[in-house]
This record gives sequence, structure tokens and C-alpha cells, in this order.
Amino acid sequence: MFKLIFISFSFKRGGAGIAASKFKNLLTGNPSSFSPSVLSQDEAGRFQFSKRIVSFALSKLQFDGNPIKHSLNLFSYPPVIKKFKAEPESLYHLHWFNNDTLSVFDLDKIPAGSMITLHDEWIYCGAEHCYKVLDDTDCFQHGYSFFKKGVYGLHWNYIIWRIKQLKLSHRSDLIYTVPSRWMLARAQASLILKNADVRYLPNPIDTGLFNLASVDKITEFRNRYSFEGADIVFAYGAVGGRKNFLKGHHHLDEALGILRRYISPSLAGKVKFVEFGGEPSKTTVHGFDCVSVGHIKDPVELSLLYASVDCVVVPSMVESFGQVAAEALACGTPVVSFDTSGLKDIVLHEQTGLVAEAFSPESFAQNMLKIIEMAPEKRKALGLNGRAHVESTFSFPVVSQQYLEIIKDAVELKKSSHV
Repeated sequence: MFKLIFISFSFKRGGAGIAASKFKNLLTGNPSSFSPSVLSQDEAGRFQFSKRIVSFALSKLQFDGNPIKHSLNLFSYPPVIKKFKAEPESLYHLHWFNNDTLSVFDLDKIPAGSMITLHDEWIYCGAEHCYKVLDDTDCFQHGYSFFKKGVYGLHWNYIIWRIKQLKLSHRSDLIYTVPSRWMLARAQASLILKNADVRYLPNPIDTGLFNLASVDKITEFRNRYSFEGADIVFAYGAVGGRKNFLKGHHHLDEALGILRRYISPSLAGKVKFVEFGGEPSKTTVHGFDCVSVGHIKDPVELSLLYASVDCVVVPSMVESFGQVAAEALACGTPVVSFDTSGLKDIVLHEQTGLVAEAFSPESFAQNMLKIIEMAPEKRKALGLNGRAHVESTFSFPVVSQQYLEIIKDAVELKKSSHV
């Protein structure tokens, strides 16, 4: 029996940490020959935290105009390196190992046959976790240079990218997985991973948990927030969204202003919004009633929210996968999104939702208007198509089978590396 060790900064916090825990859960109770365990910084102490602060502070010596998170990963979490040395024969699945979980200087210490899941673009970019949106220079494909227009201070992007290139670009004994076909194309085009084994492996969605809700439960939810039967309710997940430029809240805000001009005051009174992820409140946005229900810890309650609204809007500019969109569709609710990144795998225009031109608030508003004017039966049909799409593409049984095949290949790769 191979011992399979999962490594991630966390298995409790953040989208990547939660996704990593789901992959471990795919093997729980699965009749396989793999015994999974985890290693993370969830129980790390103050000294490790102080090293993270040093890395974070030094990253601020660069300004590149990219608002996404940047990581230098100058230090490793000691238990990770100790584990590599003590158990080189074990099989490893590395997930999001930033926040100084694994240093760029130690990337060559990753054991042969390991699997590395990319939850963002950090591996093949510089210090940034996502290449700058609308930047047509594509340095991750052609190589970073130390001097670049628009980058000021110490050019960490070049330094970190160069170290990763030296540590990873020659390695043929690792398997990388990405959660979307958009990331697959970008990883395969990158200078660091162009010769690597990169596989498409979407994030798994628990379609038993995220499921259709009964009429009674939907009625109870809508009554709770005083939504009437004729109201058309949109939902928007704001978990860090208003602070994260790439979540596109500014585009949504502009789109709502445009939408308000399109419709009559009487119709506007029937259009309602539910925002989740922020502080609970009740207010109006561009004249539309908006209820903020706060952070939802219980996935059952989140599933009910998805199932009880008429549409979920995802104005993100970049998503490596598109968790909110996939969960909403699993609950039978159509989605409006931009034509971008990982969302292209999930939101299929006029099949599982509506897709707006990237990144046009005007187009986003027009597609929201189509949802408003759409017959309820058509909205329901889009949602049911979405449910079927998620079940056939992202459900636990489907992704589990793909995952087990990759694990088997990783085992063979590890064996061959020791011949």
C-alpha cells in the first residue's frame, strides 16, 4: 500500500484549502490501495508566522500594478522538508503551498512521482498568483526580464520566476494538474511547464450536498427575506469580493447602474439581490433592494440559498475554476458570468446560463435583463441543464475516477524514477 501524503498551506481556510480537502475526501472510503494523510500549517506556531511576515514585507519592495496576491516563498515550513527526507518513497500530492509552506529554493526537493495541483498561476508565473489581466506581454510564456515597463522597485517577478525555472523546467518526474481547460492551455504554453506532464483535473463538487431544494424550503427561504413570488432574485457571493479587484465587483456595480436605466420603476421593484460573504445588512444598490446575509458557514444553508434564487451572478475577471458558479448550477440555478478563464468550462451560453462579453458591464447588464425578461420555465430549464452538466463533469464519482487514474500514473512514475 502506498502512503499518500497531502500537503497544503491549509485544509480549512481559503478556496484552495477547501478544494484540497475534497480531493482527500475522494479517497475516504474508496476501495483503493492508498492511505492518505495531511500536512499543513494549520497548527503552525509564531515562528513560522514571523517568517511569513518577512516574506510578505519583502514582496512590497516591488510594484507591478497587478492587484492580485504575490508570494515570494523564501522559506519552507520545516515539517515539509523533514517529511520529504524521512519518507521519500511515499506518494505526495501538493496543493497550494504558498505562504512559505514550501520555499522556491526547495522546489527541487519535491520527491519524484509527486502530483502538484495548481489552484492559481503562481507556479508558472513570477511572484504573482495570476498574470496581470489584459497584459498582452505574456512573460510567463516568453520569459521575464529584469527590466520591464511599469514595474518599479525590486523586480521580484523576474527573480522568483527565474528560480522556479531553474528548479522545475527540467523535471520530467512530476505530474501537474489544473482545474480548468483555460489553465491547461496557459500552463502548457508557459516556459516553465511547456515540457511537463500537465493534466486537466477539475475541482470536485458534492452534488449530493449542493442539490435541488424542495418547494417548501425555497418558499421558507424567500419568506425569510420578504421576497414575494413574483420577485426575481439575483445572488452574488462577496467572499473577499469587494476587496479583490479580480472578483469584478466594480464591473457588477456599473452593470447594475446600467440595468436600472433599462427597466421601469415598477419592474425594478421586483428585482432583488442577495449578497453573501460580507457583513449582514439590508440596503439598496442603484435602487434595487439588496439583502446581505453575511458569511454562510453551513454548506447546507448555502445550497438552499443557491436553490432559492432565480440567478447567481459571477462577475469575476479571473477564476482558476469557478466554485460558486459550479455550486449554483448543481442547485439548479442558472448563472450569468463573463466569457473568461475557468468559468468557460462551467457557464455555457444559453445552456447553463448566459455569458457576457469580457469585461463589458454593458453586456453583463444586458444578460441580466434577459434573465429578468425570461419566462420562469426557461430559467428553470437552464438551471436543470446546469445541474446535469455539473453531475456529468464535476461530481465526486466523475472526478474521483479521473483522480485515481492520475494517482496510478504517479505511482508508475515514482517506480520508474528509481530504476
